[in-house]
Amino acid sequence: MSNDYTLTTAVPFADVDRHQVILLPQLFKLLQEAAVQHADRYGVGIRGIAERGTSWVLNRLAVDLTRYPHRDEPVRITTWSTGVHGFKGFREFRLHSGDELLLSASSLWLWIDLRTRSLTRVPAELAATFPVGNSTPPYHAAIDRLHLTPPAASTPALSLDLRYSDQDANGHVNHTAYFDLLQTALLRQGLSPQPRRLEIQFQREIPADATTVEVRLEPRAQETAFALGSGPTSYAQGLVAE
Repeated sequence: MSNDYTLTTAVPFADVDRHQVILLPQLFKLLQEAAVQHADRYGVGIRGIAERGTSWVLNRLAVDLTRYPHRDEPVRITTWSTGVHGFKGFREFRLHSGDELLLSASSLWLWIDLRTRSLTRVPAELAATFPVGNSTPPYHAAIDRLHLTPPAASTPALSLDLRYSDQDANGHVNHTAYFDLLQTALLRQGLSPQPRRLEIQFQREIPADATTVEVRLEPRAQETAFALGSGPTSYAQGLVAE
């Protein structure tokens, strides 16, 4: 069995915007699906949640895009682990269309106990059997040290509604929903809804009973800082750049 995992698909009509390119949340759903399927192969994915009561939760993500794939375009997502250490898991992604590299990404995942919502070490037997992938250098080698400065507290907030479909099998608002909120806010603030660089740090769960999320955007010299939260509580913060 290969240490890498490749998911091959095509961009469906339902996943594109009015410009006929993939929506930001749908793009990250592809990455998430590849990661889940790969983890399931080794007993550390979604299938093991019920019996273990533990799961991976995305903590940090850094992405570089050369372009967004368009409707009906065949794409393949290749993903691999770059190591599991304690409660941390490191994962790379590459998205191709034919020989063209469209996306490179590095991610940090945390292993949590779903009952207590606390960090817990990955069992040694699982960590030992989960393979480290190919020798391609990580896109962002220091992803676990990625720290991002949020917008100023005085930055105006845009309130956006949450939907039932934003929750996932772990019983929380799925990380891909954050990108839906972000893309909507970018468009409404007159900024490009198709950033080419994106970095995000997830800080805490959006409560299951939350109905809205506030998005703050602060344009800077070469990038835009963003934060998703509610009042003084921050759910995620990061930056985007064109």
